[in-house]
Amino acid sequence: MTAIYQAVVVFGVLGLLALALRYFVGNDKRAVPDLDGSDFGLLSEVAIVPTEEAANVLVRKLKANGVRATRSRHAPYRVMVFPADVANARLVLKT
Repeated sequence: MTAIYQAVVVFGVLGLLALALRYFVGNDKRAVPDLDGSDFGLLSEVAIVPTEEAANVLVRKLKANGVRATRSRHAPYRVMVFPADVANARLVLKT
């Protein structure tokens, strides 16, 4: 009788543990990873150029004017900044 009782207790504890883990860990609602490289998260695109050299020139120009900027890794190269810096970046790039 005690062996059956122990087995029931063990399976009961495992069931409760499984439910707790499912509740606290199993609700992963994160987006699917960006496999094609077109999602840049928080960054906003301010320019598209055909060469890496041109993108680097624009990034250096933005950084020299106090705008945090980066570029994408693949052609066509996208120059990107944070949303708060978009207006300043466009103003800098017009000059």
